[in-house]
This record gives sequence, structure tokens and C-alpha cells, in this order.
Amino acid sequence: MITHTRLYKALSDESVKSQIEKWTVYFAFFFFLTHLALIALRNTFPEVVLLQPLSANYLNALYTPFSIILVYEVYLLILALPLSFSKSMRKQYEIISLIVIRNVFKDISMFDDFDQLAGQKDVIIQLASDLGSGLLLFFLVGVFYHVSLRRKTMNLLTDDQIKRFVYLKERVALILLFIFITLTLISVWDFVDEVYRFIVYEEPFSIDLGVIFFVEFYTVMIFSDVFIFIASFMFSQTYSGLLRNAGFVCSTVILRISLSAEPQYSGWIAAIALITGILAQLIYVYFTNLDMKQREQESSE
Repeated sequence: MITHTRLYKALSDESVKSQIEKWTVYFAFFFFLTHLALIALRNTFPEVVLLQPLSANYLNALYTPFSIILVYEVYLLILALPLSFSKSMRKQYEIISLIVIRNVFKDISMFDDFDQLAGQKDVIIQLASDLGSGLLLFFLVGVFYHVSLRRKTMNLLTDDQIKRFVYLKERVALILLFIFITLTLISVWDFVDEVYRFIVYEEPFSIDLGVIFFVEFYTVMIFSDVFIFIASFMFSQTYSGLLRNAGFVCSTVILRISLSAEPQYSGWIAAIALITGILAQLIYVYFTNLDMKQREQESSE
């Protein structure tokens, strides 16, 4: 037990997170500038086959640093898991909102000619959909955070039960971290393999860079949330708590569905997931307040 706890404490230490955040920024700058340089080469030497898959629009380079920052956000999500289910869900919502906003940069780079916007209606519709749903997601994340702050703490567990539950979630977090690293390496390998096949066999790209890694990770998150939901039965059997956790699991499932949906619908489906989480949290807050009032009445009698 001590070994696992020490490992989690080391990974979640503020100095460690600060170092990882610093290197994330460095990598984001490096790959952003590299992407810009490759686009410049592509525009200068359009006959080079290797550079043809790149977009000619320099705005496409904005997509790259956003993707690197998103990977760091997933790392923070994993570390937030042992803290509380609410904080973990909030981080999931933040990540999905950033994915949708990232798509806005991708949509902008699809414009062939900014002087002829009227003739590019499909791109305009997709841009409006991603931007509208992204702003809605940002708002809903704020609503979820506000509702979570209204939640009053009602300690129904002993100190030993709390330690055991936190220890269990720390082990789940470490397993998720291992899966996270594995999925990252697999995603990098798949991308390199796609580039190799394009260069050698001239096969077109078959992977969607917009959801690579995240589809598999959110699938894993569903099972980890279900595991924590089942484990919570051992420590708390209050109706409100179980209902809230079940709502969070449903919310994660909907988030996973949004990643596989058509681009014009993905952001709006993610909004449904956030509304589900908000309602689950609201119901939990309502029942918790009722329970606390009942306990106060019983103690005063």
C-alpha cells in the first residue's frame, strides 16, 4: 500500500507537475514552429510528394500545440481521479470542450480563399457548429463547477474508510497512467506508420488526427468510472451518492459517443453529456441538503 501511495504522491507533486507543464509548453512551441516551417516548405516546393498531405494554410499549425496541451490535460485528469469524482468529471468536461474548440482551428484552416467565403458554405456551417457548441461547452463547464461548489460535505465515512477508498482510486489512477502512456506510444506509432505507408506505397491517410488517442482513452475512462462506481458501494450506500455516480458514468459514455459522432453533431452531443452531469450533481446537492436538514432536526429533538 505504501509503495503505490508514494508513487502517486511523487507523480502528483506540484514540483513534478510544474516540470511537466514547462516541458509541455516547450514541446508545444517546438512542434508549432516545426509545423509552420513544413507548411512554408510545402508552399515553396509543392512538387515534393512528402509534403503534399500538409495543408497549405498556415492557420492549420494552430492545431498542433493545442493537441500537445490536450495530452497534458489528460495527465491532470488522471491525477484528479483520487481527489474526487466531481473533480475528475470536471476535468473530463474541460478536455472535451478543448477538443471541440481545437476543431475550430481545423475548420478555419479549411478555407481555400478568405475572399470567397460565400462559396464555402459547408466549411462555414462546420465552423459555426464547432464554435457554437464549443462556447456552450465552456459555459456548461462553468455551470458544473458552480453547482459543485454548492455541494455541502456530509461525512458519512470513517477515516479508515476514506483512506481505503482514496487508496483504491490512487491504484486506478496509476493503472490509467500506464494505459495513457501506452496509448500515447501506440498513437505515435500509428501516425509514423501512416506517414511511412504514404511515402513508400502512396497510401492515403486513414486515421483521423482529430480523435486519435482520445477515442480509446475515453473508452477506458468508462470502465474506470464504472469500477469506481461499483467500489463506492463498499463505502457509501446513500441514494443520492449512488445516483450521482451513475449519472457521471452515463455522462462519460455520452462523451465517448460524441467522439465517434459526425463532426457537425459531436460538440452538441458532448453538451448533452455535460447537462447530464450537471443534473446528476444538482440532484445530489438537493438530496444532500435534505439529509442534512433531517439530521439537524433529529439532533434538535
